[in-house]
Amino acid sequence: MFLRKNYIIGIIIILLSTTNGNTLISNQKFLYSSEYIKNYLYGSILHQSNQHNLAAKNLFKINKLKGKHSSYDIKNIISLVINGNINQAANIIQDVDKIYSDIFILDFIKAIYLIKINKSQQAVFELNNIKNNDPIFMEMINNLKFWIQIKNKNIRQKVLIKNFKSNYPSIKLINQFLSSRYIENSKLYKFYDNEILNSDALTRYKILSAWNYIRDEKNNQAFDMLNSLLKIDGNNLLLKQSILDIKYKKYKFISFFDPKKFNHNLSEIFYLYANLYQQRGDKVLFEMLLSISIDFNKKFLSNNLIDFEQKVLNYDNFKFNYLFLSNLKNIGSEYKWYINYQLAARNKKNISILVNSINLNDYFLKEKYFDLGNYYRLNKNYELALDFYKKIEKLQPVQDWTYYYYVGICYERLKQWKKSEEYLKKSLTIAPQEYSVINYLAYSWLERRENIEEATMMLKNAVELSKWEKGYIIDSLGWAYFLKKDFDKAEKLLKIAYEKNTNESEVYDHYGDVLWMQKKFLQARYVWNNAINLENIDSKRKKNIKNKIINGLIPSD
Repeated sequence: MFLRKNYIIGIIIILLSTTNGNTLISNQKFLYSSEYIKNYLYGSILHQSNQHNLAAKNLFKINKLKGKHSSYDIKNIISLVINGNINQAANIIQDVDKIYSDIFILDFIKAIYLIKINKSQQAVFELNNIKNNDPIFMEMINNLKFWIQIKNKNIRQKVLIKNFKSNYPSIKLINQFLSSRYIENSKLYKFYDNEILNSDALTRYKILSAWNYIRDEKNNQAFDMLNSLLKIDGNNLLLKQSILDIKYKKYKFISFFDPKKFNHNLSEIFYLYANLYQQRGDKVLFEMLLSISIDFNKKFLSNNLIDFEQKVLNYDNFKFNYLFLSNLKNIGSEYKWYINYQLAARNKKNISILVNSINLNDYFLKEKYFDLGNYYRLNKNYELALDFYKKIEKLQPVQDWTYYYYVGICYERLKQWKKSEEYLKKSLTIAPQEYSVINYLAYSWLERRENIEEATMMLKNAVELSKWEKGYIIDSLGWAYFLKKDFDKAEKLLKIAYEKNTNESEVYDHYGDVLWMQKKFLQARYVWNNAINLENIDSKRKKNIKNKIINGLIPSD
C-alpha cells in the first residue's frame, strides 16, 4: 500500500513538474496530501470536460500552487473567467505576471480587465504585445483596439469607421454598423444599416437594426422588416420574440442593448467571436468569450441561450440553475416554450404538459406543432407525429421542404409507401438539391426492390451533392450496385461508407454482405462481428447478423 501511494505521488510530481520544479519538490509535504491530489485531479478533469464552475471550486482549494505551476494557473484563471469571475482571474494574473511571459491567454484576460476598469491605454499596450498565429484571434484584437479608438472623442471617429479594415467583409460591416450608431452619425449609420439589411445573412444585426427603428419610433417598419426575415431564418428565437413583442407593444428587449453604451457594443464583439469559435469547435475560447460578453452586458439575457443549448446538447444529466432558466424563460413566451421543449425532449417527460399549454391563437402556432411533430417522430411515435404535422397543413399552405420530408419519413415508417413517395417528391420539388431527401426516397425504393435504375442515378447525384462526405449516402449507392449484382463497384463504395460511418450497424451489415459475395468470408464475418458489438444496433438486425455469422449469407434472387 505504501509503495502504491508513493508511486501515485511520484506520477503527480512528474505531471506537475515545470521550470519551477525545484520549488514544487521543496513543498513535498503539501504535495503528499491526498486531499491536495484529489482537488488537483478533479479540478483538471472538470476543466477538461468544460465544467468550469466546479473546476474553479476545486482548483481554488489548492491555491498554494499559484505561481509555481503554469498549467495549474492557466486552468484556474480560465475556469474563473468562464465562471464569470474576471476580476478574481485578473488579480491572480497580477500576482504571477512576473513569473510567466508571453502566455497570450493571460495577456488577453489582463487587457480585457483593463478595458473593463476604463484603463484603455494600458489595455492597448497589452493588446499590442499579444502574439498569436490564429488569424481570427488577431482579428478580434484589432476589433478591440478599433473600439478603444472610437471611444476617444478627440479623434476623427467618422474617418476611422470608414477606413476600418478587416480580412472578413462581414466582420468589417458589423463593426461599422455598430460604431456608426454608437457615435450617433445618422448619415453614416443609414449607409451601413442599409448594407446590413441588404446582406444575405446577418440576422442578428438586422434584428438590432429593427430595435433601432423602434427607438426612432418607426414601429410598423420594424415589424414588417422582422416578419420578412421569417422566410429565411424562421427558427431564430430572438427574431420571433421581437416580432411578438412589437405586435403586442411590449418593448422590454430595448433594454437588452443600448447602442450608445461602449460596453454593450464591446459585448457584441465578444459575442460575435464566441460564435465563431463555437463553429470551429474550440470550446474553451467559445465559453471564455461568451462569459466575457455577458460580463460586459448582463442585460442581454438571450445571450445566455447559446450556453443553455451547449449544455443540453453535451451533458445529458446537467442540472441547470433555477435562476438561470427562469431568466431565460422570462424573456418572453417563445423563450419559455423553447426552454421547456428542450428540457422535455431531453428527459422524455413533461411533453404532455407542453402539449396542453398550446394556445390556439398563438402567433407561432405552426412552429409549435412542428416541434411536437418532430418530438414524436424522433421518439418513433409516427402516428402521433403525423397528427401534429397535419395540423400545420390545416392552418396554411406549407412551402418548407423539411415539413414534407419529415411527413414522408413518418409514412414510410408506417409502411404507407404511396403517401411517403408523394411527400418526399413534394419536398424535392421545393428543394431539388437536398441530398438527404434524394437519399431517403431512393433508398426506400431499394428496400422494396423498386425503381432500382432510377434510384441508382438519384444516389449518384446525392453522393456528388454531398461531396462524398456522407457515409450513409455512399452506403445507399453501394447497396444499389449490390442489388444490381455489380459487386466490384458495390465493394469499393461500401468500404468507403464503412470507414466513414463507424457507428452505423446497417453500413457494417451491407459491407459484410458484399464481402461475402466476393468470397471474402473471413473479412465478412469480422465486419459482422463488429456490427453486433455496436451499442445502437437494433435487436432484429442483431439476430439476422448472428445468423449470417453462423450460416453465411444466403443470396436472394
